[in-house]
Amino acid sequence: MLKDETTKSIEQAIQMDKHGAIIMIELPINAYFEVNSSTIKLLMNQGFQGIYISFQRPFKNVSSFFESEGIDVNNLLFIDAASALSGRQQNVDARCVHISQELDIDELVKAIYQSLPKLKTQKKFIFIDSLTTMALYKPLSEIMRFSEFLMETVRKENEEKVLLVFNVAKDLVQKKFIRNVAFHVDHVISVEENE
Repeated sequence: MLKDETTKSIEQAIQMDKHGAIIMIELPINAYFEVNSSTIKLLMNQGFQGIYISFQRPFKNVSSFFESEGIDVNNLLFIDAASALSGRQQNVDARCVHISQELDIDELVKAIYQSLPKLKTQKKFIFIDSLTTMALYKPLSEIMRFSEFLMETVRKENEEKVLLVFNVAKDLVQKKFIRNVAFHVDHVISVEENE
């Protein structure tokens, strides 16, 4: 569960930016999943629908946990990279796009680009559960290219409000590629160990 201070920071970030925002959440590794579900719940309670890109846990695991937390997964689309990375069997579900084991950045970008119009609201989000996990599998140049595409998507002037929220491991925030990405975000929210 998010502490009031973190919740307030996320709410302020959402309110401050009329056409969308890019939010980086720095998390201790042991708090990832709980903070993810709390953040998703907060966004959905404010009328957002979104795309959840999972690098840490497979679709079935994430969707089951979200349902147990009272999150309406019918207002979410999933892009499951975790199943491909682990070599697990991928379950077919209309709410989920599976990524190939190569974790091709262009394939990931295409999945996001095709999924966004399927969300039936003016308030949308793209949530990446762990940019640092992705960095274990792809060169930093590819991570930067992927991040730049997402940032461009959010910065487009249009009728929709699109938020980009992504998590990074707190103990890796001093890595150069994280600092490069952080330089382009609108808000950095740091979650403390005891949250």
